[in-house]
Amino acid sequence: MVSVRGNVRLEAGGDVLRGDSGWFDLNRQVGRIEGGRLFLARNHYYVRGDLVEKTGPDTYRVRNCVVTTCDGPVPAWSISGSEVEVTLEGYGHVTHAAFRVRDWPVLYFPYMVFPAKTKRQTGFLPPRAGYSTRNGVEGELPFFWAVCDQVDATFYPHYMSRRGYEQGVELRYRQGEESGGVFLFDLLQDRKDKDMTDEDDLAISPYKRTNRTRYWFRGRADQEFPLGVTGHLDADLVSDQDYLRELGKDLFGFDSHADPASRSGRSLEEESSPTRRSALRLDRDGEDYSLQGLASFHQRPERPREDMTAQPLGGVYFSLLPRKWGKWPGFFRAETDYDYVWREAGSKGHRTWVAPEVTFPFWFLDDRLVAETSLLYEYNRQWVDEGRDFGNEQRSRRAYEGRANLSFQAERLFDGRWGDAERLRHKVTPSLRYRYRVHHAPEEASPWFERVDASSVVNGIVNELTFSLENALDARLRRQEKAARYARWCTFDLSQTYDLVEAQRNRGPDRRPFKPLAASLNVFPDDDLDLRGSITWNHYDKIIETSQLSMVLSVPRSGGRTDHYELDYLYAVEDEKTLSFSADIFLLWGFSAGMALSRDLRLGKDISRSLRLGYNSQCWGIDLVVEKQYRETRFLVVFDLLGLGEFKGGRKKSSLVRYWRRD
Repeated sequence: MVSVRGNVRLEAGGDVLRGDSGWFDLNRQVGRIEGGRLFLARNHYYVRGDLVEKTGPDTYRVRNCVVTTCDGPVPAWSISGSEVEVTLEGYGHVTHAAFRVRDWPVLYFPYMVFPAKTKRQTGFLPPRAGYSTRNGVEGELPFFWAVCDQVDATFYPHYMSRRGYEQGVELRYRQGEESGGVFLFDLLQDRKDKDMTDEDDLAISPYKRTNRTRYWFRGRADQEFPLGVTGHLDADLVSDQDYLRELGKDLFGFDSHADPASRSGRSLEEESSPTRRSALRLDRDGEDYSLQGLASFHQRPERPREDMTAQPLGGVYFSLLPRKWGKWPGFFRAETDYDYVWREAGSKGHRTWVAPEVTFPFWFLDDRLVAETSLLYEYNRQWVDEGRDFGNEQRSRRAYEGRANLSFQAERLFDGRWGDAERLRHKVTPSLRYRYRVHHAPEEASPWFERVDASSVVNGIVNELTFSLENALDARLRRQEKAARYARWCTFDLSQTYDLVEAQRNRGPDRRPFKPLAASLNVFPDDDLDLRGSITWNHYDKIIETSQLSMVLSVPRSGGRTDHYELDYLYAVEDEKTLSFSADIFLLWGFSAGMALSRDLRLGKDISRSLRLGYNSQCWGIDLVVEKQYRETRFLVVFDLLGLGEFKGGRKKSSLVRYWRRD
């Protein structure tokens, strides 16, 4: 037991308690102090009051208290109350609370709860409230349930005065490094009918919908099974084509929930996609083979009367990786698969495909010169059910393909110092490739839903010669006394194909044996710059057929801040020409600015544009955002209070939707 007076200071685990006088039981880790000032390091909370009591290892009680996350004697914001109880890794409870800006009371709450934790814990999340002309008065009080160490769930009860009650559930699980998943389900009994004579409703989609049960189920999961089998599940089912467009981008919409693609890397379909894809894939990979089974379903949300969407409901794929057979100088590999394709209306049936290949590689000059030839045979057979009126039909096609490749690799080392690089290596690989492909019976009808397809070549023949030049610049990096690491800084590739079939077709002026020249450049010297570009050049029309440029640039600034710039340019002759640019820049005295622009250069119209102005201090921030997309303009105000989260308010004006919202 310790009793102290004067300038009292007690520090434990980074938390600091100061005061005028008090007593402590060091064994039980309890005590009290008058004129106390408590700092909780893990959450950067300051709590001061007339009397501060430590009631347990992680619990405190304060009378006539002030709570804030701001440094300094006069905090930018604070919460005062007659009494507060704080549990680390839990919540703080305040009675007769007042939210203050400087010393001015702004809001009063008879009772208030605030988070004081860094770990997951069951409890309510901050509530949301708002109003929109489409949904009416809205309210949502999410609840987080930490089921166990491997499973948790979040419930999103969402009330809309004009639509009814919508319930959302988000379930997550994790089993080891390779097994886990995220599933989300939203259900709405909609009271708002769709008016097929209203222009705003028709602008969402021209299709009817039902109000009985509107839902969206989506998720991604990866699961390891015994015998080395891994399963991958993609789920995506929706009740109607309007559900995602009406409720997806709202303040309470699906964008505020978890993204199933964040862990799996398999993204969902766009909200405007005509189909929603669900699939199950099982795979097992051995040292020299890969075996996969796949079933997929493509949903048409508008429910057409005659749905002719091809549904690969079942399939098996087997790949035998290249392997040598005894003393034979060549390598043998093979691929084969089977699919059953079903349609609600139209052709359905079975398909099988087999493709064995032999390869003969030879190495010379210390493996710098590589010569390789290969022979490939493809056989495709199908059993097609054309329906009761047309009966069954069998189709087949065979193709032969031969390839030859000659490549040489040369490299040179450059010593010196370029930033963290102490040595550079330039590697050049010129290659000459020949490909010949012919179908056994080009007069046969092209099989349905097949791999062997000759529709894009003359008489089913491919006969072409390709020259390519690949460049790579690698760096050996060393920072101070750390171990050296290697990174690729730059690649530059050129490729030119000569079509021998086109060259022999005729000798007239319209003969074009040279295919477009292709060039690509990738530059990534460090984590701050990623530059990628590609272009194709038409020799005969003297034009650029396609080009693409993307850049991501990060500029480190003082104080740990970073400016970000992104640029995307896409061009295809007589098809597409778009430019997208965004920037986020830190200015002086805590201010920052950002802008984003996406423009269709061919039509001379902006697809979307936005401007942002923000201010951030040590414990609070504000962002003002103006966005415009087609005919829709949106204004948004975002307040960020360190330790309490974000408070949002905005106004959205559009010829389709107008509403006011505040979070």
